[in-house]
Amino acid sequence: MMDYFLSIDAGTSVIKVVIFDQNFKIKFKQSSQNQIITNNLGKSEIDMRLFWSITSKLIKKTLKISKISNKNIISVGITGNMVGVWPINSRGTPVRNAILWNDTRSKSIFDNLEKSNKNIYQDIFKLSGSLVQFGCTLPVIKWLDINEKSSIKKTQYFLTCKDWLRFNLTNNINNDYTERAVGPGDIYNGELSEKIFKLLKLNKKLFKKFPEVKNSDEIAGFITKSASSKTGIKDGTPVIIGAGDVPATAIGVGAVSKGMTSTIIGTTCHNYLVCNRPMFKPKNAGLLFYTPNKQWLRTMINVAGTTNFDWVIENFYKDKLLKKNKIEVIQEFEKKISFKGIEENELIFLPYMNYGGTISPFFNLNTKAQIFGLLPHHTRKDILLSAYQGLAFSIRDCYEPLGVKLKTLHLSGGGASSLILPQIISDILNVKVSIPEGSEFGAKGIAYLSAIALGKYKTYKDIVVKNHKIKKSFLPNQSLKSYYNQKYQKYLKLRKSLNEVW
Repeated sequence: MMDYFLSIDAGTSVIKVVIFDQNFKIKFKQSSQNQIITNNLGKSEIDMRLFWSITSKLIKKTLKISKISNKNIISVGITGNMVGVWPINSRGTPVRNAILWNDTRSKSIFDNLEKSNKNIYQDIFKLSGSLVQFGCTLPVIKWLDINEKSSIKKTQYFLTCKDWLRFNLTNNINNDYTERAVGPGDIYNGELSEKIFKLLKLNKKLFKKFPEVKNSDEIAGFITKSASSKTGIKDGTPVIIGAGDVPATAIGVGAVSKGMTSTIIGTTCHNYLVCNRPMFKPKNAGLLFYTPNKQWLRTMINVAGTTNFDWVIENFYKDKLLKKNKIEVIQEFEKKISFKGIEENELIFLPYMNYGGTISPFFNLNTKAQIFGLLPHHTRKDILLSAYQGLAFSIRDCYEPLGVKLKTLHLSGGGASSLILPQIISDILNVKVSIPEGSEFGAKGIAYLSAIALGKYKTYKDIVVKNHKIKKSFLPNQSLKSYYNQKYQKYLKLRKSLNEVW
């Protein structure tokens, strides 16, 4: 009988359970929707008890439908949406709802901090390599300290999403370096920073509310009898520490070599360069992640990825949505697009369709999406195509400040399955774009971590060399090079000219 790795990928809106065989091929997967609690004031929360209930039931359902015996599950690994705060008390029960990474309520706090320190963002960047986001762990704790002191007082441990799930599976409490580093923290050591606590005017006594930090590929504990009854996983099965979703996905797509570049296109668009030491270029822009491979990901993120396409579909294709779902409408559009005559589309779409502003490749918390150049003859197809091009332009805009020559860009996430987006990216960046074989790369990266933890491989490079394959590659169409270079320069001029207007 074959043994299997079980990975849990707890995204913001969807939880997935994926079972991989020993060759890291997907044997079976299932998913469930989360229930996010939001309002127009920037709130983004989740009921922690309900979240665990949904996850445990999903695991049990996955095992039942797949007909894979729990005796053949040799490890459980977890990745999830990063940072935020998932607080528990001394009894291990939630203090309140979890506050997620995309919560923006701490913005007002930073506005006040800027009054006494106009360089607050820059000072934190110097220590963390990241432009702090309002839903990161420390900003959320600061918000709680001002608005819900009782919650802070009741909290025994500040956990993150995957830590909460792991606690329910093992009764053990830990953090890992990939999340501690972007708390924000000391990026060199992946630990808490006294200097950042001081900048945020947080009491250092809160340090004791952070659990012991461990490596992502360590065994954290074992499935308890209680967790076994809820999930169907055999009690005593080892559970690894796990990693945040971005570092886990990087491992899963094989980004384990210095200089490798990869882009994850989903709700957000992460563009990263693998480094062997922390990289702070360009200054005061982007994020810096620590990876389970003891490397760093210099990440230039456009917070709005496929949400730009969603907006166009929802507002200009309402008639199509009466008969088809959003994915079907997009697929129909992509099948009908011809790259012949594409030069006629002069619309420029600035892909900043979100409320959180922009941190890469420039810092402006007030950016907004734009459609520039509309004339009476333009159609919804022109607008949607310009959105595809706009996202690709933003990817080029993110990589250029890193000062490296791209050799091959590895593409993953939902955008990688598009019929036309990989080719558009290849044309606009003038680089080979490769799509790795497989899917669910965050979960796959966690399966890699499990293999290391169990001693089946010594290094991540060993795993990648043996198991990583490219499904499809796209080469740039040189006949479009001049058109895209000229249009990209207009794109840059437009977004720079609006910096003060926003």
